Amino acid sequence: MNNPLPSQDSLWQAEDIDAVFDQDPQRVCILQGPVAAAQSKVKDESIKDIFGNITKDLIEKILDRYYDGDVSRVPTIDYLAPPPTPRSNLIKSLKAKGNLTFHVPTLVPDTGIWLENLAGPHLSWLRALLTSSTIVRGLSYVDNPIRRLLAPRAGQKVVIHLQGATPTGIDVFGAIRSYGSQKVDFKAVEIKYAPGTKAIDITIFEERRGVAVPISMKFNYVPSLGSVPIHEVADGRNLRIKDFYWRLWFGDNETLPSIGVRETFVGPETAITAKDVETFCNVVGNQSEAFKTARNERVQAPMDFGIVTGWQVCPRRFENVFHTLTNLSRL
Repeated sequence: MNNPLPSQDSLWQAEDIDAVFDQDPQRVCILQGPVAAAQSKVKDESIKDIFGNITKDLIEKILDRYYDGDVSRVPTIDYLAPPPTPRSNLIKSLKAKGNLTFHVPTLVPDTGIWLENLAGPHLSWLRALLTSSTIVRGLSYVDNPIRRLLAPRAGQKVVIHLQGATPTGIDVFGAIRSYGSQKVDFKAVEIKYAPGTKAIDITIFEERRGVAVPISMKFNYVPSLGSVPIHEVADGRNLRIKDFYWRLWFGDNETLPSIGVRETFVGPETAITAKDVETFCNVVGNQSEAFKTARNERVQAPMDFGIVTGWQVCPRRFENVFHTLTNLSRL
C-alpha cells in the first residue's frame, strides 16, 4: 500500500488516487470554499445529487431567460450536429406520390455535395447515415461505408420515400457495372428505417445473370450520441457475409452449410495443356523459361497455376478458411 506523505492532504488526494489510503475514492474529502459551504444544506448529500441540482437550476434559469419558463417553446432536434447546408441548384429532384427522386446529372457531382442533397434539410436518421464520417462497429470506430456505397455514379437514380417530410427509406437503381451494358431499372440498394426501434436495414443487391443476390447490413440510429449516431450491428455480420458469397457462387437455393475445418473437397477432373500454362504465365507476367513451350519438351507449371485447376472447389475451401478465421477472431 502506498501511504500518503504528510504533505499529501485532501486537495492532493482529490487529484492523485495513489495518495489515498487503500486507493479508496470513498476516503477522499473535498474541501469546500466559503461560497460552496453556504449552499451545503443537506447532510450526506451525494455528488450525484449535488451535480444534478446544479444542472436542474441551470436549466430552469435558461428556460426562464429565453423561453419565459415555457418548455413547449424549446425547439427540438434529432441530434447535435452542424446545421444542414442548402441544397445545390445543380442537382435536380422531382417530388411525386410521396417520393423524392434524384438523377445523377451528366457531370457527376462531388460525393459530399450529392449526399448533402440526398440527406435533406433536416437533422434525421438519413442525414446521420449519409453525412457522418465515422460510425461505430462493435467496439471500433470506422469510416462510414455508406458514403462510399451511395457515392454518385453516372446513370444512377435514387428514390427517397417520405412520410410527410420524414424520410422512411431509399431505393437506388442502376449504375451496377463499371463497364459494359447496364440495367437502369435494377435495384442496387434498398434502405429501410423503422422509427419504433430506430433500426436501419440496408440490402445490397449483386446482379448475377439476371438474378439479384442480396446481402444484408444492419445499423442502429442512436441520436443521443451526436458525434457517432450510427452504430452497425456486429452480431451475425460475418454469417450474413458468408451466406451471401455462398449463394453468389453456388446458387440462390443453396443453404450455407456447417463445414468442418478438416473436410476434404473434391472437384471435377481437369486436363492441363502446355498452352494453358503458357497463356496463364503471359497474363500474370511470369517469364520463366521453364513454363514456355518453345524452350521445353516437358513444360512445367508454376505454383500459382494451382488456383486454375482448383477453382471449382476453391469457393468451398475459402468459406471453410473464412469460417475458421472468424471463429479464431472471437477468441
